[in-house]
Amino acid sequence: MFKRIIFTLLFIPTFFLTLKADSEEEKKIKAEIWGNTQAEFKITQIPKQWENESAVIIATRLDYSLTKSTTEKVYSHHRIKLLDKAAVKEFSELSFNEKYVNTNLFGKANSYSFVGVKIIKANGTEKEVDLSKAVKADDDSRKEMKFAVPDLEVGDIIDYFSAGKQIYKDVYPPDIYENFLFEGEYPVMKRVVQFRFTKGTTLESKVYNGAPDFIKTDEDKEMVYTLVDTMRNKSEDLLWTYDHRTAPELRYKKTSYFASSIEFSATSYVTGYDPNLSNIGFILDYFDANFKNETDPKKIVNELYYLLRNPLYLKAYFSIEPDHPMGADYDGDLFFRLINKVLIKRKIAHNVMLLPSAEVGPLNEHLNLSTCDAVIRVNTTPPMYLGRVAPFSMINEIPATLEGMEGVVGSIWPRKFPDNDQSKSVPKSTQDQNSTTTTMTVALNPEDNSKLNVNRNTVSKGHNKRTHQYLAVTNYDYLKAYDLPKYQAKSSSLMSSILKKYNEEKKKLEQRQAQDYNIRDTKLKEDIESSMEVKVSDYKNFKLKSLGMWEESPNIEYSDDFTIENVTKKAGPNYILELPKLIEAQTEIKDKQKKRDRDIYMKYARSFLNEINFTIPDGYSVDGLEALNKEVKNNTGGFISTAKIEGNTLKITSKKYYSGNYFPASDWPKMVEFLNAAVDFTKAKVLLKKK
Repeated sequence: MFKRIIFTLLFIPTFFLTLKADSEEEKKIKAEIWGNTQAEFKITQIPKQWENESAVIIATRLDYSLTKSTTEKVYSHHRIKLLDKAAVKEFSELSFNEKYVNTNLFGKANSYSFVGVKIIKANGTEKEVDLSKAVKADDDSRKEMKFAVPDLEVGDIIDYFSAGKQIYKDVYPPDIYENFLFEGEYPVMKRVVQFRFTKGTTLESKVYNGAPDFIKTDEDKEMVYTLVDTMRNKSEDLLWTYDHRTAPELRYKKTSYFASSIEFSATSYVTGYDPNLSNIGFILDYFDANFKNETDPKKIVNELYYLLRNPLYLKAYFSIEPDHPMGADYDGDLFFRLINKVLIKRKIAHNVMLLPSAEVGPLNEHLNLSTCDAVIRVNTTPPMYLGRVAPFSMINEIPATLEGMEGVVGSIWPRKFPDNDQSKSVPKSTQDQNSTTTTMTVALNPEDNSKLNVNRNTVSKGHNKRTHQYLAVTNYDYLKAYDLPKYQAKSSSLMSSILKKYNEEKKKLEQRQAQDYNIRDTKLKEDIESSMEVKVSDYKNFKLKSLGMWEESPNIEYSDDFTIENVTKKAGPNYILELPKLIEAQTEIKDKQKKRDRDIYMKYARSFLNEINFTIPDGYSVDGLEALNKEVKNNTGGFISTAKIEGNTLKITSKKYYSGNYFPASDWPKMVEFLNAAVDFTKAKVLLKKK
């Protein structure tokens, strides 16, 4: 992206010397980049077809060289014309790595990092931006600087570069792995990428969806790889897509004589777990105190998983403080190694699986393991799948992008390799497993019939529930859920101090409980207004019935009351009611989205069920039910709604569902059909007619 962050090199310097004025080396770099620039960096006009864009990238160039396998240079140059106020705002504050130079004893620059920014006005005048007034982006930032660009206007051109050099003496230069998408936020007139390597280092590449590739040139002692792309439109406005599966893309990596395939790396990963690297003392203390004689593998695995999600053990093993447990972020493979070691000790058969992300594609199309993730499969009947732990994660609810993807399986215990007799993928979840059911009791406000009183009950499960959990659950609720006697054992001095800290944080959250609950209520009120496109005048009586984080209560459930102002309109003695709006605004297809030639990728199958029970006041009847009865179903999903009167209650039900997570582009018209049916339903009205 060519946005605010303009300078990130492929290496990290060892130390910094901030430059208050241009050094001789920096002056030389500026003269090289701005003084002898290529023809495309002198252009000021853009093609007529892009005059209505927010901005146009006139030229962008990346030059990377690795000489003698030790000296790495990275030069990046960009020239962008700003065509509206949004673009001016976007580029009005720039971020970049702190300038520095590192010299040897003879004054020669071993490494450096420079940035240059200039503005070209509509009349052709150029002005270099003085970056000496830049400030650190934040108190914790050692490198990142930020700077407000003065006097930036519509029609200006911003021309900036970054240049860096690093010499590696005792270590290999970092690897290069890049999944590069040609389409971005702005159209590009010309893009050039060039790599230079000494012989023995090569650049492997694959192209997708019509992307151009590098042209390889042998220049005596160097191999040069050059890519040129011109007149590239910005990314399409598409619903439900994985850009890495559908858009023009180039994937490349720097390789050497010792490079290994992704399949080899994956196999090495799943068979390379060493249980001796993990300290499971706290875990064993917990089981000795609570489940010493437990032999049921399912019970043991459940307790183990919940334990490692516990704020107490997050501190013990991951150094994550318990003050904001819902914001916990877990890095590395320690979680999987702890699970693995405990399961081996308990003699519970399991495998480590490495699965590729669906956002990138099958395993053989990934460049390295960073776009994959591990899952532990416990070989019970049926199997139990343990994805990376997260605040609300549960067993058998692994990340949706890993579902159905075929990876590599390594046998950990009992030892048996290769393990070719079991599935290499995790089952896909279904639309019934990822569902949200909302039941609403609705009535006219007795004091003001222009308003509706709503009592709502929401139950959500599977992947659908994450949004609701972060809306409805507070950090106090989360800590309180773990405030159980079985977790309070002071098995060591360290655990005793962690427990003390936990109780201190819980007390602090208790003291601000009312404040946090008010914040939660405000968030829920705003969510109702946004999702239903209504005005809420009163929100109250929230009740959290289940957090949706335990095996015995896996779904989140909560209820609330609120009053809506703008869905009832008086028409003489009658009322026009927009009751269908209460199922929330539906996905509306824009004219430019109706035609599609790229496949459809969604994270998971899902469904949404709504029931609206409206109390018909005495002396009134209801007309217009025919517009509320719809049924559109096909292989991609469906929308079904019914309306009927039972006694003095108008009962409206609807179900919208997506039956899978992938469909070919040829199925798009079918999906549009049921999406449009849902939109038409929400726009329907009923007449509350005076008898």
